[in-house]
Amino acid sequence: MSSTTSGTSSHLGTDERERIRRSFLFSLALTPVLLLIAPARRIVSLEATLAAIALGMSLGVVAAVGVADRTLQDVNSVMATLVALGCIGVATIVVWLVVPHQHLGAVIQFTVAFIWAMPITELLYHRR
Repeated sequence: MSSTTSGTSSHLGTDERERIRRSFLFSLALTPVLLLIAPARRIVSLEATLAAIALGMSLGVVAAVGVADRTLQDVNSVMATLVALGCIGVATIVVWLVVPHQHLGAVIQFTVAFIWAMPITELLYHRR
């Protein structure tokens, strides 16, 4: 049950390995940009910050495990892009309506926790 095409005994294909590597690089590049924003560095409430980080990590793990064994080669790229943009738009509107303005820094902290939880979970999930 080991892969003999590359000479390694990895269960992880090269495409999957490259996708996880890109995800790590994306997280590494986006984290400083997000943390340069002034509201992200301001902790308004310890409870809100801890809740945002815990929720971001939890949803990152759920998202990584939820899409781990899915094959997305059959998905139409245009339709997937439109659905993703629609979901981002709806989520943005919900965040602006639900989260008080003074707690918007917690949303950025949630984002940082989410974008780091996904690649770490994917790496641990596929490590066998």
